[in-house]
Amino acid sequence: MDIGKKLKEKREERNLTQKELSEILHVSRQTISSWEVGRTYPDLDVLVAISELYDTPLDDLLKEDSQMVKDITEKVKKSERRRAINIVLSGLLVVILALSLMGLWENYQNNQENTYGLKPSDLIESTWEMNFTSAEKLSQSKLSFDSNSVMIWNQYTRLIKPYVDAQELEELKTEQAKVGLADGAIEYDDLTVEVQDEMYIVSAHGYRQNFERVTETMIRDSNGTEYHKILDMPSHETLRKQMEGIN
Repeated sequence: MDIGKKLKEKREERNLTQKELSEILHVSRQTISSWEVGRTYPDLDVLVAISELYDTPLDDLLKEDSQMVKDITEKVKKSERRRAINIVLSGLLVVILALSLMGLWENYQNNQENTYGLKPSDLIESTWEMNFTSAEKLSQSKLSFDSNSVMIWNQYTRLIKPYVDAQELEELKTEQAKVGLADGAIEYDDLTVEVQDEMYIVSAHGYRQNFERVTETMIRDSNGTEYHKILDMPSHETLRKQMEGIN
């Protein structure tokens, strides 16, 4: 006996009309009729409600109706897949929301001015070029700040006579590296910028430096080297390419 016939039999045993049963299950009378003639099947949650109403184990309702069992099994699998997908999507939504809130909070903090009018965003997402230095060997220097790191690009004057060939060039680089004056760019991650009075306190993994604001577009580090702003954006990639050109 298929599920439709069993549902009709159980309904008649309880002396219920299709309309009365439809009101109990909160479905239309036409839906009840469709179940009983086998055009459609009740959903699993409705079948559970029917088994409780008729005090009949769900297995008895489904017994001998292999197609119904197959359909329900497939629906359960789909429901489980949807549940798993919903869990994953909910998790991703939470992560995205958390990251967005963190970004908003970080942006809010970076734009908070102190009593001297300084704020971390004055440096973040900007590029600065050396304007003056008392270090005789330093010929050029640039600072590039993005939201996560600071890149420092330095170029030094030659310590020995101009090279003639590739071998002498390598010897020059080796000599400069020994005294810590090798040309190049160094990037420091985990950037944080704090403001204290008229100072920017810049720290990253392996780097720390204080910059005094001279003007709105000029800063001076603790070594007396002055930098002026040249861009309201970082120049990490450009500095890397400059380094490649030197090498």
